[in-house]
Amino acid sequence: MNSKELLILGAGGHAVVVAESARRAGFTVIGHAAADGADTVAGDPEADGAAFVAAAIARGVRVHAAVGSGEVRARWLARFGPAAFATVVDPTATMSGSATIADGAFIGAGAIVQARARIGACAIVNTRAVVEHDARIGACAHIAPAAVLCGSVEIGEGALVGAGAVVTPGKRVGVGAVVGAGAVVVRNVDEGATVVGVPARPAAVRP
Repeated sequence: MNSKELLILGAGGHAVVVAESARRAGFTVIGHAAADGADTVAGDPEADGAAFVAAAIARGVRVHAAVGSGEVRARWLARFGPAAFATVVDPTATMSGSATIADGAFIGAGAIVQARARIGACAIVNTRAVVEHDARIGACAHIAPAAVLCGSVEIGEGALVGAGAVVTPGKRVGVGAVVGAGAVVVRNVDEGATVVGVPARPAAVRP
């Protein structure tokens, strides 16, 4: 497999960011597979572009799921298989040698991943986010720009930690949960819950 040829799944803003990081990291980006957008070489990976993506993988091209939706990334991961996905680490990121990163993860510009951290498949650690020692990030989770995960934090699969949010040491954010931008998590967050504020509390339900 030619691990340096890369097909980006998605063509929105995040996909453009990933493509630029991938080029800086030495990949040859052959284009984007998406329903629309610039530099598309195939259609939607879940529809008319699926055959193109599968054929590219068969001839040795790697893919990267570059969309914000964790649910979509999870579907693509299941459809095409983890081995098809390339991990993209921006050269400006700081990576501990003892951290582990699964297939298809993205580590953005200026991000910091510390000792013994574990990053799941197709997870996103976005621009300038900090993942401290022994933190665990589940598959397809998203740590948004400038968010901070303190030591031994656990983030469930598909969860979102918003821009500038802080999860304090040892806390857990459940599967599919959402931590609002700028929130400070001082208690565990239940599966599927949305929390906001300082300290973070469940979001009010609108009538």
